[in-house]
Amino acid sequence: MSTSQPILEVRNLCCGFHAEDGYVRVVDDVSFTVARGGTLGLVGESGCGKTVSALAVMGLLPQPAGVIESGTIALAGEPLPAAEGRALARIRGRRIGMVFQEPMTALNPVHRIGNQLIEALRLYEPGKSTGELRRRAIELLEQVGIPAPEQRLREYPHQLSGGMRQRVMIAIAIAGRPEVLIADEPTTALDVTVQAQILDLLRQLQRDHGMGMLFITHDLGVVAELCDEVAVMYAGRIVERAPVHTLFKHPRHPYTRGLIASVPRLDTPAKARLETIEGVVPALDALPAGCRFSNRCPFADDTCRALAPPLEPSPLQHDVACHHWRRLAA
Repeated sequence: MSTSQPILEVRNLCCGFHAEDGYVRVVDDVSFTVARGGTLGLVGESGCGKTVSALAVMGLLPQPAGVIESGTIALAGEPLPAAEGRALARIRGRRIGMVFQEPMTALNPVHRIGNQLIEALRLYEPGKSTGELRRRAIELLEQVGIPAPEQRLREYPHQLSGGMRQRVMIAIAIAGRPEVLIADEPTTALDVTVQAQILDLLRQLQRDHGMGMLFITHDLGVVAELCDEVAVMYAGRIVERAPVHTLFKHPRHPYTRGLIASVPRLDTPAKARLETIEGVVPALDALPAGCRFSNRCPFADDTCRALAPPLEPSPLQHDVACHHWRRLAA
């Protein structure tokens, strides 16, 4: 999408999981790029494949069930090594960092914050002494806006607020000075005020370090505020991709239109009925033969139900997978 040199490129990614009832493909032919210093928002309902895509990039799909079937993942133009290789383990954290959705489960509850942060730093800076790593840990906590960092190093995760825990996770994610930061719904469990603080922090860190960022969310308000480009996922596939202002002003896909219409606006009358998308997302092991949104789309016809539309380019760097987008845009 972007004309600048991408730092992260994912092409035709297919991956899924082996279950008791057989193999289920969760991500199907997904492609996206993250520009240097830019932010791509990956948007969609729960279960659409956003987090699985990120875990595939990081080489963190649960084993042995998780499988990358096909596709390529490149960092700064170089293909990433196999998911199980030690070479990828050396890249993870150093060149690609990740902030997980729920810090209380990502942080070890029985270890102090300082031990966990120093353990991460020791991987990236093995030649430094414990004292030097401790000073670096204090610098990182200061950088992410945690007051009294020396005291926080001695505390356990349960002693910190949700916002503080998320800041610690961000500190760990940037400890290796990565070129790309993947943020998987980092503000979902936080109240609005703390959410705004975390978003401001991510923006500042991105400006300071020049990182590319993949921001995974279901919150369109966050996308509008933070992202440069947006990729909309539905049932394992990307259905629309565009610069953020273009997507909000001229949504092409009926699913994207439904998402935007369902968000309350400042001028929405009190007690007005909000728009909804009828129906439910199909199960990944029982997908429709054609367009995966056809069972919920008000514009679907026999063509939609029989043939899956490809993600094709349209004007203004705006890609869409819909048989009828031209008619809907008229």
